[in-house]
Amino acid sequence: MQYIESLIKEINCIDSKEQLVLFFEKVTDLFNYKWSGLVIFKPKLNNKYEVSVLGNIPINMQERIKKSIDISDYCLNEIEPKSLVIKDKASIESNNLEILVIPINGVGSEFACLTFLLNSEKQRGLVVEKIGWFWLMLSSFIYNKYKKEIADDSHKMTKRELECIKWASDGKTSWEISQLLSISQRTVDFHLANCIVKTDSINRQQAIVKCALNGHLLV
Repeated sequence: MQYIESLIKEINCIDSKEQLVLFFEKVTDLFNYKWSGLVIFKPKLNNKYEVSVLGNIPINMQERIKKSIDISDYCLNEIEPKSLVIKDKASIESNNLEILVIPINGVGSEFACLTFLLNSEKQRGLVVEKIGWFWLMLSSFIYNKYKKEIADDSHKMTKRELECIKWASDGKTSWEISQLLSISQRTVDFHLANCIVKTDSINRQQAIVKCALNGHLLV
């Protein structure tokens, strides 16, 4: 527990993706792990996820994490640290890894986890009781810093865009929204068009669904 205060100070200094990766590299060295990182799950349509991985996790392992239904299902439904076995379905040989997963409640329908590959049997024996709960205390600090400083700014909604899409989700037409917000109908259409682009949607209805999934329509 002696490391918590110093790690929180380190987390508070993170303001870029590169610094977050450096943080996990320091964590890996400090605690003698093999690797560590943050995994973000953004729900898409058809029960699929856009998965982002940040840290010093090897590329081949990142792909296994992204494809692992066990990790996404566990992080979506549970809150306690757990060791999960990640199977390599592409390998004929037995090439499974047991990794530590720390679920994180995200913003809206987004969720995340910290994940670590520990370095010894002794470490793995202490996973849930000590190491897992230690990182559970720090997980929200790391996720909140990611969300504030690193999440892609180009896809963030402006205040006016959020207002327009919120009213559109209530069934209001562009003209009705223009009257409610005291702006022109053309301006409303401009903001809603931006919402469609930023959510990678094909129309207003799909943009509303994606905004709802991402928590943008919460009151």
